[in-house]
Amino acid sequence: MLCQVTKVLKSQVPLFKNQPPPPKKHLYLAPAPLRIKKAVAIGVHGFFPMRLVRTVLGEPTGTSIRFANSAAGAIKRWAEKNNVEVEIEKIALEGEGKVADRVETLWKLLSNWMDHVKNADFVLMAAHSQGVVVGVQLLARLIEEGCVKEKARVGFTAMAGINLGPFYHLPTTILTGSAKELFEFQKPDSAPSQKYIQALEVILRHNVRVLYVGSIDDQLVPLESSTFANVTHPYIFRAVFVDGRVHAPDFLSHLVGFAMKLRNQGVSDHGLVRELSNPLAGSLYGGEGHSRIYDDVQVYDLGVRHALETTECEGVEMKVEPFELPTNTNNPFFLPWSMRGMLEEPHVRNRLQEECMQLLEQFENWKPTSKVLKDVKFRLEGIRSKL
Repeated sequence: MLCQVTKVLKSQVPLFKNQPPPPKKHLYLAPAPLRIKKAVAIGVHGFFPMRLVRTVLGEPTGTSIRFANSAAGAIKRWAEKNNVEVEIEKIALEGEGKVADRVETLWKLLSNWMDHVKNADFVLMAAHSQGVVVGVQLLARLIEEGCVKEKARVGFTAMAGINLGPFYHLPTTILTGSAKELFEFQKPDSAPSQKYIQALEVILRHNVRVLYVGSIDDQLVPLESSTFANVTHPYIFRAVFVDGRVHAPDFLSHLVGFAMKLRNQGVSDHGLVRELSNPLAGSLYGGEGHSRIYDDVQVYDLGVRHALETTECEGVEMKVEPFELPTNTNNPFFLPWSMRGMLEEPHVRNRLQEECMQLLEQFENWKPTSKVLKDVKFRLEGIRSKL
């Protein structure tokens, strides 16, 4: 009988060996921090040509220097904390125009620092708004042309990036001239979108750690766009910026943070961030969400930690889900249905029950004042039992 059992077990061995390994959904903290000696911090600004929009969203020129300095500061803080001596070179890239034009212009500027890039153990690029799309294509070009050392660690901090375009309800007169191109990113099949996706695939295959940070009350870019919600890859990490001077922590900010946490663990949010993007939109004439995001040093610190303190995850293809613009006639039941789907995820039910209880308590205490957010609470009342 024992021989028969052994024979049966042996017959099963090839079956187990031929099974594919479980999919890699996310990175882990590395057992020890990376040791680096030379680092390069690159800043790429956004672009808003209209005087009105510049007044509201902030002047783009000059911010490249700020991004480079902030990224370098984050590297320095990380190095001091981990007892690492590192030499840091700062590169600020400035130049206006459409995405393709800016890529060419900034590439020529970058050539002046190419020796520093080629010798760096760590390359960190920080970009904002339209600069995110420009920066990803610049980084892809650096990689394809062999300008980055094979074993160099590379990180990209994308702040309020127009990855899926601006809010669909914005009048086209707000963004004029070259900035009109930003609406092309609302169309996945457009040439600018396709070039961006191809460049993103290149840098992810090269193990670049990408941090997408969106502002919870951005007045120009929906959270779905700034966090590139329809793209999935283990090297992509998502975060939301909440300005504590304007917003007290409440149910909605914790809910968005919870959804980001799930995405970072390789779990679907069932479109919840998409459904919340429009209700969270800031005021175009009074809000500062789009520009305030790059003033917080914690954004850059997170980008450095994501780049230098995580494990490898090679051989995973980037997944891109279909994207369509929302409409003014969105079904009001989409939001509670998304919330229900997210809460029904096995990972949530088995491991995050305590956080769900905290969300329920916050939901009970949440007292929204605006008509839009009152409607959000009303639509979520039906899933109270799921919380």
